[in-house]
Order: sequence, then structure tokens, then C-alpha cells
Amino acid sequence: MKKINKIIANVDRMRKNAQEQEIHKNVPLAKETLALLEKLDDAEEGPLGKAYACHAILEQLPEYDTPRFVLEILHKELAWLNESVEKSDWLFAVDIEAEIARLEAYIDVDGVSMDEFCSKYGRHLRFDPVERTQQWEDLYLEVEEECARRLKGIPRGMGFCFPYWAAKRDVLRKYGIDWKSPHMMNPRVMFD
Repeated sequence: MKKINKIIANVDRMRKNAQEQEIHKNVPLAKETLALLEKLDDAEEGPLGKAYACHAILEQLPEYDTPRFVLEILHKELAWLNESVEKSDWLFAVDIEAEIARLEAYIDVDGVSMDEFCSKYGRHLRFDPVERTQQWEDLYLEVEEECARRLKGIPRGMGFCFPYWAAKRDVLRKYGIDWKSPHMMNPRVMFD
């Protein structure tokens, strides 16, 4: 019961982080929660409950900044869903498989161009290709924490994206990454 209570507390904390625009803090919480789910036996929580917990975790993660980690959770969610005796819930497996295909295409830099990905999945804004790399994902938490420190006290309202992108660009430069912000990648789009 302790593990289940910790899982619930972590998911609640992740929701709060998302509301407070600190979604980067959810990555370590999600890793801890996933490890707890894997330790549960079926007497504590069945496969369907574990699959639903994965879904709750996924709703609180930055999927395009951590696509490989999100894929790991999606695969576990699908496996637990397939173990479930609730046949009606298997219909969700099709949606999960589609999410897996979308994120696999996203990280397949060599096989799927940005334009192909955007066209197929209805993304209208272009993004810097470095965002699809393992290096980006590996640095995500460190970069976001440094940006949060640099931007502490700046209101997160209209126009916040510009100092955020400037800070992110500067932090990424420390790691040898020349990142182009959404504004640079989409010069004809007005951002607030």
C-alpha cells in the first residue's frame, strides 16, 4: 500500500508541476513512479491499473523533449494493457500503438524529415532538428533547471517565451549546441 500511495502522490505532484509550468520536474518523478509500478505485484495492483497509471504519468511529461523516455513508458503501458483481462480496454491499444509510431518517427532523424513528420502528424511549427536527438534528451533536465534558475522571478505570462528561449539558447551553447528557437525556425509566426 505504501508504494501505491507514493505513486498517487507522485502523479499529484506531477500535475501540480505542470500547472505551475515546471513540467521538467516531472521527469525524475516519472522515473521514480515507473520503478515503483514495476515493483508492484498483481495482488497490489493488476496490469490494467498499472497501464492507467502509465497513462496518468504520460499526460504530465514533455513528450517531444523526452521522446525516448515517453516511448519506454508507452511500451510498458501497452504491455500491461495487453496483459489485462479487461478485453474492452484493449481498444486503447490502437491509440497507444499510434503514439508509439508517432514518437518513433519523431526520433528517426535519418528516415523521416522534419517536413514529413510535420505533414503526417499535423504540426504546423517547424523545430530545430537537434530537438530530435538523444543528446537533447540527455541534457533536457539540466538545461531546463538552469533556465529556471536564470529566469527566477520573471512572470510567466505574455512574452515569457522570448527570455525563456534566449536563456535556453545560452545554456545549450555551453554544451556545444547551436539551437534555433521556434521564433527563429518560424519567422512569419507571431509568438506571445
